[in-house]
Amino acid sequence: RELHAIAEDAQKLTIGGGVTYTRALPALERYFPSFAALVRRIGSRQIRNIGTLAANIANASPIGDTIPCLMALDATIRLRSTRGARNVKADAFIVGYRKTAMEPDEIIEAIEIPLLTDGTTFTTYKLSKRFDQDISTVIGAYRLRLENGTVAELRVAYGGMAATTSRARTVEAALTGKPWTADALNDIDALIAQDFQPMTD
Repeated sequence: RELHAIAEDAQKLTIGGGVTYTRALPALERYFPSFAALVRRIGSRQIRNIGTLAANIANASPIGDTIPCLMALDATIRLRSTRGARNVKADAFIVGYRKTAMEPDEIIEAIEIPLLTDGTTFTTYKLSKRFDQDISTVIGAYRLRLENGTVAELRVAYGGMAATTSRARTVEAALTGKPWTADALNDIDALIAQDFQPMTD
């Protein structure tokens, strides 16, 4: 039963490892509407009725839809085995191509997503050959907190840009502390190129 639970408090949204996309959608819609819009594009309704966020991230595909969002949102993956529970940050969960930080005897017990604070926004974008029911070509996820028009905090994560999903730390460092203006993004292409080395086709 615990794996199918969804819990909400003032700090975080907790989604059990067995919670399907369909059951997670109402909570995601309340707190992260852009994430919910992305989930609605994952597979068909039948797939969303049986597929889970936990399975999507455990698959560790570099074009998995949910892991860039969880990285940008600073989510925590709670793992469980007979030895007990341990937490792994989403941005440390993927350790190589199709490899995760999970031990062979561990399961994903839950995913904990911190709620957005005042002044913070989250947005994700997915590019695919078909709009619906298609795997990602590239997916980007962005959490931005502004203070007086300045970037106080920025987390950027991409899938489909390299052998693993990961954060764009050069981009984050370059923009944090800068005014949030169009001019600040003039060199964004060059910055992203420092963070990712795309695989060939």
